[in-house]
Amino acid sequence: MTAEVVIMNKKGMALAADSAITSGAEGFQKVYHSANKLFSLSKKHPIGIMIYGSASFMEVPWEVIIKSFRQDLGDRHFDHLADYATAFLEFISTDDRFKQIEIEQVIVDRTFSDQLKWIVKEVEDKIDRYSDAPIDQEKVMAWLEEATETEIAYYKQQENKLLEFEFKPFKKRFMPLISEIAHELIAYPIEKSLEHKFVELAYEAAQKDYFSRGSSGLVICGYGEKEIFPHLVNYRLEGFLFGQLKSKKVKEKRISYSPNQDNGTACITAFAQTEMVESFMYGMEPEMKKAIDKIVENVLHSYGEQIQKHTSIQLTNEQVIQLQKLGREMYASIEDAVKEYQQEDYIDPLLDIVRALPKEELADMAESLINLTSFKRRVMRAHESVGLPADVAILTKGDGFVWVKRKEYVDPSINFHL
Repeated sequence: MTAEVVIMNKKGMALAADSAITSGAEGFQKVYHSANKLFSLSKKHPIGIMIYGSASFMEVPWEVIIKSFRQDLGDRHFDHLADYATAFLEFISTDDRFKQIEIEQVIVDRTFSDQLKWIVKEVEDKIDRYSDAPIDQEKVMAWLEEATETEIAYYKQQENKLLEFEFKPFKKRFMPLISEIAHELIAYPIEKSLEHKFVELAYEAAQKDYFSRGSSGLVICGYGEKEIFPHLVNYRLEGFLFGQLKSKKVKEKRISYSPNQDNGTACITAFAQTEMVESFMYGMEPEMKKAIDKIVENVLHSYGEQIQKHTSIQLTNEQVIQLQKLGREMYASIEDAVKEYQQEDYIDPLLDIVRALPKEELADMAESLINLTSFKRRVMRAHESVGLPADVAILTKGDGFVWVKRKEYVDPSINFHL
């Protein structure tokens, strides 16, 4: 995993990324603190790029791809940042070095493996819940089939396809791989009918808006020739299938002339592991807020049952329904009040400060947020997936891409040519 932060105001933007990279299979993973995730996308233009998720694309390291694009870009320049992002994606799409057909097996492998692991986990949870009753192989297979059909239906209802290819060639090419994955993850013999459903699930997930844990995120930041304020675009990339690039624009942020336009005149955005940045901005960890929201929702939803349980009052079905409706309305009011409080007492005051910060302070703030995330991961029992040192850069319209902190793998005193 990764922690990355972009902080922007009218003066410029600061980019910071950690250096942790995880290598090895689950259960045998080792974390190294030498990964480069922040790069200048052009030596002549104020454009930077950060990578999170997988450190490679179609088994090619992102660092190699980025530096190849830098050479391809040369002196070309564009009016808007989005045009640089488009040029980068076109470079990836049209360069045959990144389209090795045998690597497409990897894309289907990790897409289907993610799906099937989730289904198997769901069935295992059911087995644990019904452990008092005898559960035979037939029941387990029925649960697997039910969960698979639910996932297929979920993807089929998605209208937009990110890729377009036919089922028959997909099945012919990838069914042996899908069957092999299924037999690795499921201890019971698998009927052919269920195998065919697995192929259908892999087909639907591969085409639709699903990105595996092995996919990559790109954050392209900076200025086009006609832009005077910072701008960023965020993409998710999976890889190539049948020669088509699976990608999606996730987020876009830009600094505006006034606080009431678009994203306003100050912005803090985090990528990958965002919990500490969100805690800093909203005053509460996201998971804690979800837990509290769920508790409040359950209490209000079951209010009618609790009245009947602890008093002699007997409510009609209509009264119970009305109390549940009231509970939903109260929950919505509480949620709105909390959001308003967070906006007025946390987000707005923080952005007021960011709005006035000089570019050097933006860099300090971005680095501090990465350090805070790393510290939390280090002292918790969770996997230490964010690690220092942090690489930090500043992007401005006049000075372009400037390193503030950068780990070096060479000693310049003995490498005079660099």
